[in-house]
Amino acid sequence: MIGESWAELIGHQRIASWFAAAVRRNRIGGSFLFVGSPGVGKTTVATLLARTLLCRARSASTLEPCGVCESCRQVTAETHPDVVTVRKPDDKNVIPLELLIGPPENRMREGFCRDVRLRPVVGTRKVAILHDADHLNEEGANCLLKTLEEPPPDAVIMLIGTGEQRQLPTIRSRCQIVRFTSPSGADATRLLREAHEVDATDERVAEAMEIAGGDVHVAARLLRGEAGQARETLSRQMADSTPDPVGLSKAITAEVEAAGKDASKRRAALRDVMAIAVQTYRATIRREVADGQVRSITHRRLDRSLRALREIDRMANQATLIECFAADIAAGTTGDRGNIG
Repeated sequence: MIGESWAELIGHQRIASWFAAAVRRNRIGGSFLFVGSPGVGKTTVATLLARTLLCRARSASTLEPCGVCESCRQVTAETHPDVVTVRKPDDKNVIPLELLIGPPENRMREGFCRDVRLRPVVGTRKVAILHDADHLNEEGANCLLKTLEEPPPDAVIMLIGTGEQRQLPTIRSRCQIVRFTSPSGADATRLLREAHEVDATDERVAEAMEIAGGDVHVAARLLRGEAGQARETLSRQMADSTPDPVGLSKAITAEVEAAGKDASKRRAALRDVMAIAVQTYRATIRREVADGQVRSITHRRLDRSLRALREIDRMANQATLIECFAADIAAGTTGDRGNIG
């Protein structure tokens, strides 16, 4: 999944073969929904497909974009005039409507839906990539429906998300779904070593991928030791049948504080902590099943950990989230507070 060529993709040979066949037959077009764990290669494939279709030095049918022509460089830099790119701003919890259809005073004369319908500037194709599709609200998703259902004949539209169920049914029904599976075994080891420059044994890679739940970025941070202290502290806290909420809250807060002042790094640190919690309780459930003593409180704690991950994505206040999470884990509740949590 290094991404310089189709041959360098790691663990996605089936997807590469499908797109190769479609490009060679000149049957590539329409709307796609890429789904899979973070860091699995969705953006890499989207960028590679854009370079393949827009490369000026080599025909798309060769499936070998040169990577050095002006067009290829512009695609990589997200400055190509025929590539429309939208992503969620860091300070927002949804993709603003203005990015999709323009501001109120200029509706449908700006934004993603309008730009994808413009004629190509330098080539014969338009490519549109919408990142963070999980963060489309209902209004934003509805604005995309006509564009996805009837894209221009020269356009390829790619939406990038983490799961099918996080998209509205109306979005899923209008896109061809491309599922990216998390790498395992030799593919996971190669990906983390080559793409993320992590030096680790096969055993440590497998363990990190298990803890990270398939999230390659989290696994890389775990293997670099960036979340090692949190993992050890949390493991001790979780091993107790009655975790101390104050101690747990302090341990999580310390890990987030260690990430510095940058908001994105603090969110990443908190996601690492919650990923560790999820895998801790999944492992506990497996042990309980093997022992024939499954406890409902463990399921509730797992549910609370999964809920915390969603709260992070919704930009919940971190201090409040940590405090509520620690209290709920100690009490063994799911933390379901309706629209609040």
